[in-house]
Amino acid sequence: MTILEQYIECMKKGDEVALADLFNEYGVLHDSSVIKAGMDTIHLEGRMAVEMMFHHKFGFNGGPFPIHSVKYVGDNTVWYFITYHDHVVPVTAFLSETDENGKIKRLNIYPL
Repeated sequence: MTILEQYIECMKKGDEVALADLFNEYGVLHDSSVIKAGMDTIHLEGRMAVEMMFHHKFGFNGGPFPIHSVKYVGDNTVWYFITYHDHVVPVTAFLSETDENGKIKRLNIYPL
């Protein structure tokens, strides 16, 4: 299973611990797709920040965010629809860098 496939599975399950483990110790997750749902851009630096933020997000969301119509475009890009509260947002996630152990160094998520 590719790192992006693992990322999608963790998001679907609402597993913030496994999600954070996909990231390098200093890995960056930058998500500007949330602006389409009226939220502020998420910019996280470090595995611990990813775990803490998604523990909080999944908790207040009542569980994982619904994701559907997932389409992988090569090894570094995935398109999908994610539901933030009542807003369905089409996004693209672009894996721009991994480390020597295959952990995410930078993942950018943009609205389509």
